[in-house]
Amino acid sequence: MFKTLSSFRPRMRSEWLSILTAVYLLFFMNGTFWDKSSALLKGDIPALLALGTGLLAAFVALIVTFSAKYVLKPVLILLVLASVSAAWFMDRFGVIIDGEMIRNAMETNQAEAGHLVTSAFILHMILFAILPSLFIAVVDVVHRPILKKVVVNLMIILPCLAVFGLAGLSNSGTFIFSIRQHREWFRTLNPVFPMASAAGFFIGQSKEQNIVVQPLGTDAKVVADLPVGQRKPRVTVVVVGETARAQNFQLGGYARATNPELSRRDIVYFNNTSSCGTATAVSVPCMFSVYGREDYSHAKALASENLLDVLEHGGVKTAWWDNNTGDKHVADRIGRTEFFKSNDARFCADGECLDQILVDGLDAWLDTVDGDAVLILHQLGNHGPAYYLRYPEEFRKFMPDCRSVDFDTCTPETITNAYDNALLYTDHILSQVIDKLDARGDRLDTAMIYMSDHGESLGENGLYLHGAPYMFAPSQQTHVPFVLWTSPGLRQSTKIDTPCLSAEADAPHSHDNLFHSVLGLMQVKTKVYDPALDIFATCRD
Repeated sequence: MFKTLSSFRPRMRSEWLSILTAVYLLFFMNGTFWDKSSALLKGDIPALLALGTGLLAAFVALIVTFSAKYVLKPVLILLVLASVSAAWFMDRFGVIIDGEMIRNAMETNQAEAGHLVTSAFILHMILFAILPSLFIAVVDVVHRPILKKVVVNLMIILPCLAVFGLAGLSNSGTFIFSIRQHREWFRTLNPVFPMASAAGFFIGQSKEQNIVVQPLGTDAKVVADLPVGQRKPRVTVVVVGETARAQNFQLGGYARATNPELSRRDIVYFNNTSSCGTATAVSVPCMFSVYGREDYSHAKALASENLLDVLEHGGVKTAWWDNNTGDKHVADRIGRTEFFKSNDARFCADGECLDQILVDGLDAWLDTVDGDAVLILHQLGNHGPAYYLRYPEEFRKFMPDCRSVDFDTCTPETITNAYDNALLYTDHILSQVIDKLDARGDRLDTAMIYMSDHGESLGENGLYLHGAPYMFAPSQQTHVPFVLWTSPGLRQSTKIDTPCLSAEADAPHSHDNLFHSVLGLMQVKTKVYDPALDIFATCRD
């Protein structure tokens, strides 16, 4: 007689399966955490042993808490899947998975996500998540009667908590000092911090469902010597860059010629500009918010109108053209066009488009402008890891360039080459915008403002991409390029002193300046305008 299939199933008591899973998660899915621990504790073997023992006891206590029939297996599988996927991104790119990183992931599109879900990632998930999860699903878990289970579980949990406490106390001075000096350390503990961040994010999401947008700047009005019919309309194009870091901008002193075209234009480059966040989902709404970085929160931004609404209240027509992953609710109440959904074969493939698509329709739009207007162009820019897809063949100046989304197959030099080629292409796009605005000087007074939303890490200190918590973020992720071009007509009509602006170019600036500077440039007066944050306020005759 053949044995039934169930007879081949391994049998294991619930507490032993819990302990086995705890060991797997702590010691096999925490490469980043243990690397940091070893570096911070500097080979202090007793402290490392105490850390490992204490954390294992805590992991066991936590998992055994869920050791109940019909509960244990789903919890263990969830922990394994979450831990293995988090380990991939933390170990590979050096990221910390906090609430804002989760928000960025939730707001991405299919094309962007596809660059991260590579064949190597899928293989990693199969080997380290799917196979262990199948084992958990198949194993015949032996559960004790309910009263015995409570007693046995408590006999495990309470001593584990005691071990955890004693391990911490035994090296408390060392641990406290290291945590104070390196607050990001325990943010890499997987899956504790990622899952806590996810819980906080979804709780916050539920609270944001009932937010009602409050009006802002309804008193706004354009203050000018002459009405629009008797003067040239003022038009400002604000280009929101993506993932461009100032460190690689030629205009700021970078050795490579990444800005050959802008270098020949009459522009002002603000060399000391910091971002509001390190990810698009934070920086873009913050840039257009009345709240500065110190006061900004996602909930505040949702509850308030922004710069574009204030401009509309003042009679300035606004529009948002997007070639990224959306406007992040900034353009909810104005006209917007999502070019990244286009199927234009000239510029687009596989759900993404080159930024030339933003410039393609600019002539037609400018020819129809008959009043003061502000147009936002949201670039795809340098969005990684697929830098090589952000520029056409003719902009492959820096060679060889990394032609893969898997950085393990590329050298640091080729990754930087691809990134710099994408910056070179952005330089071309911005120069085209300037030229099209300049060509209409007989009819319009025009300006272009370019600000990147955040920067990018290219392997410095083991970090790649962006999204690091701001308090720990390296300068590569927060130091962003800021370019200004103004037409002669606009400088004359608004009395802007360009040499004065150039003299202030090295002073500290930030995303906080955008809201008030655009209002000042468009000569929109309102109670919410703050001249102290308007870069033009002190440079008008």
